[in-house]
Amino acid sequence: MSAEVADEEKPALSLSGLQFFVFDNSRKHLLWFESGSQSFSSKPSGMQQAPAASALRLLPAEDRKTILRLVRGAIEDGKAGPFDVGAGVDHRLPGVPLITHRYELADGRTIVIGFPFIGDDGDNAGKIVLGLAPILQHFVQNSNRIVLLVDNFGYVRFASEGFLTGFQISDPKMVIGRNIAHVQSRVGRTIVSLSLAALTRRANASGKGKFLLANGDSIELSFDTMYFRLGGSVGGILFSAGRAAGEVDYSSIFNHFSSAMMVVNVKTRKIMAANTAAIRAYHLTAEIMDEQPVTERLLHASSFSALIEAAKSRSDIPQSVVVNSFDGKSKKKRLKAVLIDLDSDPKLLIEARS
Repeated sequence: MSAEVADEEKPALSLSGLQFFVFDNSRKHLLWFESGSQSFSSKPSGMQQAPAASALRLLPAEDRKTILRLVRGAIEDGKAGPFDVGAGVDHRLPGVPLITHRYELADGRTIVIGFPFIGDDGDNAGKIVLGLAPILQHFVQNSNRIVLLVDNFGYVRFASEGFLTGFQISDPKMVIGRNIAHVQSRVGRTIVSLSLAALTRRANASGKGKFLLANGDSIELSFDTMYFRLGGSVGGILFSAGRAAGEVDYSSIFNHFSSAMMVVNVKTRKIMAANTAAIRAYHLTAEIMDEQPVTERLLHASSFSALIEAAKSRSDIPQSVVVNSFDGKSKKKRLKAVLIDLDSDPKLLIEARS
């Protein structure tokens, strides 16, 4: 048997469902554990080991470099990361953030232990558990839809902001990564029983009904629960729901106002939406709103800060600021600002007053 064939038979790290890895620096050997629920093939997973070069052979060059950088950083400094791996060539989907720590063994050998980094930052991709979850995050991160992904072992792999808000979950770590059967006291028994029924029966479910919450309240939703299976082991259910009363297209209401109105993300300072009056008054385009922060030209940074402070104090008095329209003209305008979505990603609603 050739060395090439022998190497092909050795296990290789895939990053799908990676729980942890151990790098033995003296032997240049890798030991790792991958969850079978996140594998797209029917090959057995679990605890595996191989020489480091062989174990990393199937990863893109950039991911190999990142993992070796994490190992080297931990050996030199005791700790390294978090650095993202598995993000793909276009970097539009979030990867898995890994962190590493150095450990000295009694016999003098040095090992490095690496694992996905969860962190306390609400914006950290690590709160979205592995595998399919980053793809789902990409599709629903800017949506108010209630979305829950449970894998075929019953573990909660993704919960959208809409789900966390609707089911009154104060801390995502209370449910994400835990078995759905064990979190009934935190999310309410209705969603748990529906999820387990869809999993065990391998069947879809849809309709309209009330979901009991953990505090005894209820929420009425129109929902779809889809059972899916990909390959030999990955699968689960995808629960997607919206308010039973329906979802209103608020942008059409927004455009009926005659005063210029914009919604600006406080962190990025990008214009998320502008009504017809604002587009006309400030000569905005879709490209401008996508690429330019509002403070790059339209408003001075100090004016934007003044609007935020006025909104925080809930002042009803419009602020007099200079607005630099994209037609090259500057005019002093009276702008009133209101903060919305304070608990997640704050936005500033800016309205021009006559």
